[in-house]
Amino acid sequence: MKNEHEPNRRQHPAIRKCMKHLDIIGANDKTRQIVYMYMKSMDEEIERLKKQNLQVDQLINSVDNR
Repeated sequence: MKNEHEPNRRQHPAIRKCMKHLDIIGANDKTRQIVYMYMKSMDEEIERLKKQNLQVDQLINSVDNR
């Protein structure tokens, strides 16, 4: 299953490896779709939290530099 919706964003290695394992065990397309959906959702949440933490760190640094 290819991800046509995000051609420019690199797929997380854990997602890539999981999808490969699903191929190896012969998972059907619906199972692969569901697993991908949940893993992608987790990846997006992690990226959102990283950005949020970066913004907090920048705010703290700007206050400390006053």
